[in-house]
Amino acid sequence: MKIRKLSFMILAFVMGGFILTSCEDDGSDDLTQAPTITVTPDDDTLKVDIGDTVSYQISWSCPDPILSAKISYSAGSSNQIIMDTTLPEDTKTFNYNLDIVITDNLEVGTTIKFDFFGNSKDNSTIVTKYVYIESAGLELAEYDTVVLQAQADGPVSANVNLSFYSSNLNQRYTLIQAEDDENAANIDMVFTHHSIFKTNEEMALKSPDFDSLYIMWHEFGAFNPPYEYNLSNKNHTLFKKVTVDNWDELTYDDINTIVGEIGDNDIIRGIYEGDFIAFQTQAGKKGILKVTKTDVNHNPYNNTFLTFDVKVQK
Repeated sequence: MKIRKLSFMILAFVMGGFILTSCEDDGSDDLTQAPTITVTPDDDTLKVDIGDTVSYQISWSCPDPILSAKISYSAGSSNQIIMDTTLPEDTKTFNYNLDIVITDNLEVGTTIKFDFFGNSKDNSTIVTKYVYIESAGLELAEYDTVVLQAQADGPVSANVNLSFYSSNLNQRYTLIQAEDDENAANIDMVFTHHSIFKTNEEMALKSPDFDSLYIMWHEFGAFNPPYEYNLSNKNHTLFKKVTVDNWDELTYDDINTIVGEIGDNDIIRGIYEGDFIAFQTQAGKKGILKVTKTDVNHNPYNNTFLTFDVKVQK
């Protein structure tokens, strides 16, 4: 059974309300019966993806009073009691709803064990269900032929060149637009190129909070008065070059494997056609750019372009 995917967070439990009913003791001298525990869905093992939500509806019932009910889970070395309650006297029916968000802090291949327990005075019942994490089940955003125009050290490029990029939204921004807090929250990278040295070696992708961006526009005096580039509202992005053997079939898990530990480089300099550039965003999402074209013409710098395809984790 698959349930629609939700946002990724820590493994979460949303516990619903319960219903209690009671009735008079029947006065029997026999031993009390064990509670019956019904779990819906009744599959012994549910196969899910990371990002899925599993909903269990649990019902305890017994001809005799139910003293307590308990739900616990274990996943690897982690164990937790989700619910443990002592029921009011003469309770003979108890209903409970439980939603489990399967999040990416758990690895593919993990089996989560759920134990549902109930007891009367003389007997008890335990029902066990399993949830198996079958795959990452997460999706990629894919965008083709993204074109960024170099942001250099002058007022013309600041107002016109679309040099700032949001991989999440596939949206480009000028330097002026990038100063807006709402825009800055989405921007992952800045494309720059030296206004004098006209080579691919001087092409660079930088983290939006890279110190040299402030230095370039404020301290170098390219603007009159200097442009107050705001580092405090900019995201932090990390980069490295990687090798990709099969771009067309690249999956979410492939990106995790290829990018691996991203390192600490907040700039990648020297960009050539055919390069694959991995990045990790402020939100922790990983992606890869495939550079399809570079134009290094200058007039003096406004005709420098970088064209790429991108695949990024949603």
